[in-house]
Amino acid sequence: MTQPVLTVAILVYNDVMALKLAVPKSLEVLNIMDVPYEILIVEDASTDGSYEVATEFASHPMIRLNHSDIRRGKGGALNDAVLDSRGSIFCFYDVDLSTDLIHLPDLVGLVQKNADIAIGSRMIAGSQVIRNNKRNLSSSIFNFLVRFLLRSEIKDHQCGFKAFKKDKLMKILPCVSSKKWTWDTEILVLAQKKGYIIEEIPVNWTETGKTNLCFKDTFEMGIFVLKFALRMHQFKCIE
Repeated sequence: MTQPVLTVAILVYNDVMALKLAVPKSLEVLNIMDVPYEILIVEDASTDGSYEVATEFASHPMIRLNHSDIRRGKGGALNDAVLDSRGSIFCFYDVDLSTDLIHLPDLVGLVQKNADIAIGSRMIAGSQVIRNNKRNLSSSIFNFLVRFLLRSEIKDHQCGFKAFKKDKLMKILPCVSSKKWTWDTEILVLAQKKGYIIEEIPVNWTETGKTNLCFKDTFEMGIFVLKFALRMHQFKCIE
Protein backbone atom coordinates (compact mmCIF):
# COMPACT_ATOMS: atom_id res chain seq x y z
CA MET A 1 0.00 0.00 0.00
CA THR A 2 1.32 3.43 -1.00
CA GLN A 3 1.98 5.79 1.91
CA PRO A 4 -1.20 7.88 2.09
CA VAL A 5 -1.13 11.65 1.96
CA LEU A 6 -4.75 11.84 3.08
CA THR A 7 -6.46 9.97 5.91
CA VAL A 8 -10.25 10.09 5.81
CA ALA A 9 -11.79 9.10 9.14
CA ILE A 10 -15.41 8.00 9.21
CA LEU A 11 -16.83 7.77 12.72
CA VAL A 12 -19.35 4.98 13.28
CA TYR A 13 -21.58 4.29 16.26
CA ASN A 14 -24.59 2.06 15.49
CA ASP A 15 -24.70 3.39 11.93
CA VAL A 16 -24.68 0.15 9.98
CA MET A 17 -26.98 1.25 7.14
CA ALA A 18 -25.25 4.61 6.73
CA LEU A 19 -21.86 2.88 6.77
CA LYS A 20 -22.88 0.56 3.94
CA LEU A 21 -23.58 3.62 1.79
CA ALA A 22 -20.78 5.90 3.00
CA VAL A 23 -17.82 3.67 2.23
CA PRO A 24 -18.62 2.95 -1.44
CA LYS A 25 -19.47 6.61 -2.02
CA SER A 26 -16.23 7.67 -0.34
CA LEU A 27 -14.20 5.31 -2.50
CA GLU A 28 -15.95 6.66 -5.59
CA VAL A 29 -15.01 10.25 -4.75
CA LEU A 30 -11.51 9.56 -3.44
CA ASN A 31 -10.57 7.46 -6.46
CA ILE A 32 -10.98 10.46 -8.75
CA MET A 33 -8.95 12.76 -6.51
CA ASP A 34 -5.26 13.08 -7.27
CA VAL A 35 -4.06 12.19 -3.80
CA PRO A 36 -2.95 8.88 -2.20
CA TYR A 37 -5.45 8.11 0.55
CA GLU A 38 -6.64 5.72 3.22
CA ILE A 39 -10.06 5.40 4.78
CA LEU A 40 -10.04 4.81 8.53
CA ILE A 41 -13.35 3.45 9.81
CA VAL A 42 -13.45 4.52 13.45
CA GLU A 43 -15.99 2.13 14.93
CA ASP A 44 -17.03 2.92 18.48
CA ALA A 45 -18.47 -0.04 20.42
CA SER A 46 -21.46 -0.49 18.10
CA THR A 47 -24.06 -3.17 18.81
CA ASP A 48 -26.01 -3.12 15.53
CA GLY A 49 -23.63 -4.97 13.24
CA SER A 50 -21.52 -1.95 12.31
CA TYR A 51 -18.37 -3.66 13.54
CA GLU A 52 -18.93 -6.70 11.37
CA VAL A 53 -19.62 -4.58 8.28
CA ALA A 54 -16.58 -2.39 9.03
CA THR A 55 -14.44 -5.54 9.33
CA GLU A 56 -15.58 -6.66 5.88
CA PHE A 57 -14.76 -3.25 4.39
CA ALA A 58 -11.32 -3.36 6.02
CA SER A 59 -10.33 -6.18 3.66
CA HIS A 60 -10.05 -3.47 0.99
CA PRO A 61 -6.41 -2.37 0.57
CA MET A 62 -7.26 1.31 1.09
CA ILE A 63 -9.38 0.80 4.21
CA ARG A 64 -8.37 0.20 7.82
CA LEU A 65 -10.47 -0.33 10.95
CA ASN A 66 -10.00 1.43 14.27
CA HIS A 67 -12.29 -0.39 16.72
CA SER A 68 -13.02 0.08 20.40
CA ASP A 69 -15.00 -2.22 22.67
CA ILE A 70 -15.62 0.73 25.00
CA ARG A 71 -17.65 3.76 23.93
CA ARG A 72 -15.23 6.65 23.39
CA GLY A 73 -17.57 9.41 22.24
CA LYS A 74 -16.87 11.64 19.24
CA GLY A 75 -13.91 13.45 20.76
CA GLY A 76 -12.29 10.33 22.15
CA ALA A 77 -12.73 8.49 18.86
CA LEU A 78 -11.27 11.40 16.90
CA ASN A 79 -8.26 11.63 19.21
CA ASP A 80 -7.56 7.95 18.57
CA ALA A 81 -8.14 8.38 14.84
CA VAL A 82 -5.63 11.23 14.58
CA LEU A 83 -2.99 9.20 16.39
CA ASP A 84 -3.72 6.16 14.20
CA SER A 85 -3.74 8.08 10.92
CA ARG A 86 -0.90 7.69 8.42
CA GLY A 87 -1.56 10.67 6.17
CA SER A 88 -0.08 14.15 6.50
CA ILE A 89 -3.64 15.46 6.02
CA PHE A 90 -6.32 14.28 8.43
CA CYS A 91 -9.94 14.63 7.38
CA PHE A 92 -13.21 13.47 8.85
CA TYR A 93 -16.86 13.67 7.91
CA ASP A 94 -20.14 12.30 9.19
CA VAL A 95 -21.02 8.74 8.21
CA ASP A 96 -24.51 9.83 7.17
CA LEU A 97 -22.95 12.01 4.46
CA SER A 98 -25.09 14.93 5.51
CA THR A 99 -22.45 17.08 3.82
CA ASP A 100 -22.31 16.40 0.08
CA LEU A 101 -18.98 14.77 -0.80
CA ILE A 102 -18.85 16.89 -3.92
CA HIS A 103 -17.06 19.39 -1.65
CA LEU A 104 -14.30 16.99 -0.56
CA PRO A 105 -11.77 17.89 -3.30
CA ASP A 106 -12.10 21.60 -2.45
CA LEU A 107 -11.77 20.91 1.28
CA VAL A 108 -8.61 18.84 0.91
CA GLY A 109 -7.26 21.17 -1.76
CA LEU A 110 -7.25 24.10 0.66
CA VAL A 111 -5.08 22.17 3.11
CA GLN A 112 -2.78 21.06 0.29
CA LYS A 113 -2.27 24.73 -0.51
CA ASN A 114 -1.89 27.10 2.44
CA ALA A 115 -4.65 26.37 4.97
CA ASP A 116 -3.80 24.64 8.24
CA ILE A 117 -7.47 23.73 8.69
CA ALA A 118 -10.37 23.71 6.22
CA ILE A 119 -13.95 23.31 7.37
CA GLY A 120 -17.36 23.02 5.81
CA SER A 121 -19.78 25.72 6.89
CA ARG A 122 -23.56 25.83 6.81
CA MET A 123 -23.61 29.46 7.90
CA ILE A 124 -21.80 31.38 5.18
CA ALA A 125 -22.95 32.65 1.81
CA GLY A 126 -23.29 29.94 -0.80
CA SER A 127 -24.25 27.13 1.59
CA GLN A 128 -27.48 25.21 1.00
CA VAL A 129 -28.92 23.70 4.16
CA ILE A 130 -31.97 21.56 4.84
CA ARG A 131 -32.70 20.91 8.52
CA ASN A 132 -35.45 21.42 11.08
CA ASN A 133 -35.91 24.75 12.85
CA LYS A 134 -35.23 23.36 16.34
CA ARG A 135 -31.82 22.02 15.40
CA ASN A 136 -31.05 25.16 13.42
CA LEU A 137 -31.85 27.38 16.42
CA SER A 138 -29.76 25.26 18.78
CA SER A 139 -26.77 25.41 16.47
CA SER A 140 -27.12 29.15 15.91
CA ILE A 141 -27.21 29.87 19.65
CA PHE A 142 -24.18 27.69 20.33
CA ASN A 143 -22.12 29.25 17.56
CA PHE A 144 -23.07 32.74 18.76
CA LEU A 145 -21.88 31.90 22.29
CA VAL A 146 -18.58 30.56 21.00
CA ARG A 147 -17.97 33.64 18.88
CA PHE A 148 -18.99 36.02 21.67
CA LEU A 149 -17.38 34.39 24.70
CA LEU A 150 -14.39 32.70 23.09
CA ARG A 151 -13.73 35.40 20.50
CA SER A 152 -13.88 32.95 17.64
CA GLU A 153 -14.19 34.22 14.08
CA ILE A 154 -15.52 30.91 12.77
CA LYS A 155 -19.15 30.87 11.65
CA ASP A 156 -19.87 27.16 12.00
CA HIS A 157 -17.89 25.15 14.56
CA GLN A 158 -20.00 21.98 14.44
CA CYS A 159 -20.28 20.93 10.81
CA GLY A 160 -18.85 17.41 10.62
CA PHE A 161 -16.71 18.06 7.55
CA LYS A 162 -13.15 19.12 8.35
CA ALA A 163 -9.57 18.65 7.17
CA PHE A 164 -6.30 19.43 8.97
CA LYS A 165 -2.57 19.48 8.46
CA LYS A 166 -1.78 16.64 10.84
CA ASP A 167 1.44 18.14 12.18
CA LYS A 168 -0.38 21.34 13.13
CA LEU A 169 -3.26 19.40 14.70
CA MET A 170 -0.85 17.33 16.79
CA LYS A 171 0.56 20.49 18.39
CA ILE A 172 -2.77 21.43 19.97
CA LEU A 173 -4.28 17.98 20.49
CA PRO A 174 -2.76 17.58 23.99
CA CYS A 175 -4.78 20.61 25.15
CA VAL A 176 -8.11 19.20 23.96
CA SER A 177 -10.11 17.76 26.84
CA SER A 178 -13.50 17.12 25.25
CA LYS A 179 -14.47 13.51 24.57
CA LYS A 180 -17.84 14.49 23.13
CA TRP A 181 -19.36 16.84 20.56
CA THR A 182 -17.34 19.89 21.59
CA TRP A 183 -14.07 18.42 20.31
CA ASP A 184 -14.37 20.42 17.08
CA THR A 185 -14.94 23.66 18.94
CA GLU A 186 -11.94 23.23 21.21
CA ILE A 187 -9.74 22.49 18.21
CA LEU A 188 -10.93 25.53 16.26
CA VAL A 189 -10.69 27.97 19.16
CA LEU A 190 -7.21 26.80 20.12
CA ALA A 191 -6.10 26.85 16.48
CA GLN A 192 -7.15 30.48 16.16
CA LYS A 193 -5.26 31.40 19.33
CA LYS A 194 -2.25 29.62 17.83
CA GLY A 195 -2.52 31.71 14.68
CA TYR A 196 -3.38 28.88 12.32
CA ILE A 197 -4.85 29.62 8.90
CA ILE A 198 -8.47 28.39 8.85
CA GLU A 199 -10.63 28.43 5.74
CA GLU A 200 -14.42 27.95 5.69
CA ILE A 201 -16.18 26.78 2.56
CA PRO A 202 -19.94 26.74 1.89
CA VAL A 203 -21.45 23.28 1.63
CA ASN A 204 -24.66 21.55 0.67
CA TRP A 205 -25.88 19.97 3.89
CA THR A 206 -29.01 17.87 4.41
CA GLU A 207 -30.25 16.69 7.78
CA THR A 208 -30.72 12.95 8.01
CA GLY A 209 -33.28 11.16 10.13
CA LYS A 210 -30.68 9.94 12.63
CA THR A 211 -28.59 12.07 14.97
CA ASN A 212 -26.69 11.14 18.11
CA LEU A 213 -27.06 14.71 19.34
CA CYS A 214 -29.70 15.25 22.04
CA PHE A 215 -30.95 18.09 24.25
CA LYS A 216 -28.54 17.05 27.01
CA ASP A 217 -25.63 17.46 24.58
CA THR A 218 -26.83 20.94 23.61
CA PHE A 219 -27.05 21.96 27.27
CA GLU A 220 -23.59 20.55 27.93
CA MET A 221 -22.25 22.55 24.99
CA GLY A 222 -23.41 25.76 26.64
CA ILE A 223 -21.74 24.79 29.91
CA PHE A 224 -18.61 23.89 27.96
CA VAL A 225 -18.38 27.38 26.42
CA LEU A 226 -18.52 29.01 29.85
CA LYS A 227 -15.95 26.69 31.40
CA PHE A 228 -13.66 26.89 28.41
CA ALA A 229 -13.73 30.70 28.49
CA LEU A 230 -12.68 30.65 32.14
CA ARG A 231 -9.65 28.42 31.58
CA MET A 232 -8.34 29.74 28.26
CA HIS A 233 -5.32 31.34 29.96
CA GLN A 234 -4.16 27.95 31.23
CA PHE A 235 -3.33 26.47 27.83
CA LYS A 236 0.41 26.11 27.32
CA CYS A 237 0.03 24.78 23.77
CA ILE A 238 -1.10 28.15 22.39
CA GLU A 239 1.84 30.10 23.78
